Amino acid sequence: MSGSREPALSAPGLIGPVSILNQPISGPRSARRRKNRPLSHAHVEIDLARGPTATSSVLRRLEEWVGLRKIVESADLIRLTGATLHAMSSDGFRRVDHWEVSPGGWLPLPEHSARPGRDESVGHLLAALESDDGHSIARARSFSMRLSDFKGKHADVVVRRTHRKGRHSISLDLRGHWTRDEVGRLKGALADRLPVEHSEITKFQYADG
Repeated sequence: MSGSREPALSAPGLIGPVSILNQPISGPRSARRRKNRPLSHAHVEIDLARGPTATSSVLRRLEEWVGLRKIVESADLIRLTGATLHAMSSDGFRRVDHWEVSPGGWLPLPEHSARPGRDESVGHLLAALESDDGHSIARARSFSMRLSDFKGKHADVVVRRTHRKGRHSISLDLRGHWTRDEVGRLKGALADRLPVEHSEITKFQYADG
């Protein structure tokens, strides 16, 4: 490593030509070592285009709920939140540790199965929509949740409507022990289910050791 100390939390575009998003394919051993160094935190910003989300049996049930309630203003937010939960579940993030809507506030936590692999967070969302909390969810402008994978990784996720042409965006704060490949795999799972227009790691922090 060079003698200068890197900032603990840094924006890749501001620290020079070598960053987490712009790694050399050859060079000094220290640069190669930094490329493979795990992260303890990564902040990802995702811009969504207008377009369809993925379909599955549970997402079709969510779509039916939206159609029956004739929700207009927050329909896209609910669909995108469901697709986001579906993508996160596919990468092992099935446990809901906290969730809330704005406006509306905190939502009751779902009951979890004793077997982690049995939980499906989209199903928990449907149960919340069909409960007394469904009214507050239907009026929400943003949906925030903290998810975990039962293995020490956590993801703080915010799905929101932006003021720019009624578009939506997603913010991810990934904490735990992450490799660049794992972050890329999660971004790929989201892109498979959502109309991702652009995604970028805007901040990151290396893990100790």
